[in-house]
Amino acid sequence: MIYFDEKNKQIVQYVSFGVGIVLFILLFITGGYVPGPPFWIPIDRRVNTGFALCFLLMMGAPSLIEWLNNQFLADVEENLPLFLRDITNEVQSGIPLMFALESASSKDYGQITKPLRQTMNRINVTSDIEGSLTWFGEQLVVPSAKRLSLVLIEAYSTGGVITEILETSHEIFTVLSKHKSDREGLTNPYLYIVYLGTVVFLIISWVLQTKFLTPLAEIAKDPNIQSTGLVSAIFNIEYYWAILFWAAVLEAIVGGLLGGKIKHGKLSKGLSYASILLLATIVFFNSSLFR
Repeated sequence: MIYFDEKNKQIVQYVSFGVGIVLFILLFITGGYVPGPPFWIPIDRRVNTGFALCFLLMMGAPSLIEWLNNQFLADVEENLPLFLRDITNEVQSGIPLMFALESASSKDYGQITKPLRQTMNRINVTSDIEGSLTWFGEQLVVPSAKRLSLVLIEAYSTGGVITEILETSHEIFTVLSKHKSDREGLTNPYLYIVYLGTVVFLIISWVLQTKFLTPLAEIAKDPNIQSTGLVSAIFNIEYYWAILFWAAVLEAIVGGLLGGKIKHGKLSKGLSYASILLLATIVFFNSSLFR
């Protein structure tokens, strides 16, 4: 799995945003939408869907990158305590730290394995232990991995108390990993509420559209009803479809971003959730349920 650094993330974000804006403008030009009374907003379902797809395109690639990065970081944080535990056990049995690292590089620690093997190759070629271990921490990205590389450097330098250093570090990393797992367990229900809120809104929109507005639109076509003035002459079912559609789009985007804030502490982490909810909204409103 690849981790995308900030520079590559920004490139993808700019390209996605640029392509989305270009398509958005093209829809204005070729979609026949000119804002004006009485509705002001587009009422053609294809035009509305096209605009929503532009938003999805703007978020799609960045959200995929965020998801891949989250998977990478989660894998590293999950395997760090296991990696440190194995090294500690090796050192406790009397094996030197460098041999313990060499032994660990032959095992599978997920995303840690490849950088670890590259680090051991760098040490064998350059004999620069401190520089290689620092590089190892930087490749794993997460702050705890960088602290781990400092711990390994310090443990190698101190020599005599290496076992105590590794044991204490292993306890700390285990506590941090448990804290992260507990936090995810506490925040997951709130993320489910975000998804449930979108589902409920979609169901309400369907009921309102098919059980109330559509029959009302049929009644409005009756000349006798129109002559009474009880129903406005500009009543258009597509207008109300558009209102409900954009309300659902807003619900999906905002809900997804808030889900990322709740679960990961950053709005940008919610792009993947927002993209999934937005795609589900577009598919739902264009399904046969609304025909």
